[in-house]
Amino acid sequence: MATVRSRRRPVRAVEQVHKSGPATSSLVRLATGPAARTAYVLIGTAGLVALAVAIVGPRRLERDVIKPLRGALEPQAEKLWAEAKPLRDQITRLFQNATPSGRERLVKSFQSWVGHFHAT
Repeated sequence: MATVRSRRRPVRAVEQVHKSGPATSSLVRLATGPAARTAYVLIGTAGLVALAVAIVGPRRLERDVIKPLRGALEPQAEKLWAEAKPLRDQITRLFQNATPSGRERLVKSFQSWVGHFHAT
């Protein structure tokens, strides 16, 4: 008598099909990170500006929006730049007089300070 073998395969543990691997999770992290959000904002802003130019017209946009803004902002920006001159000179002297290892420490210190300033 011949043995009849079942054509059914044995049941094995199967990996989840929808389990996200390391490539997927890093891609999701990359797409939702701060740099991606900044890129989304910039792309959206550029799109809105293009739409405004298309609707209003470039000459009218420059006459009604850009020139008044430039007139209001340029004097303040020039004043702030002039007021910051002594501080800029002082920072320049710090870097010029520092040794290479001292420059490295200064850079780390400034990066830390800027990071703290940016966080608050």
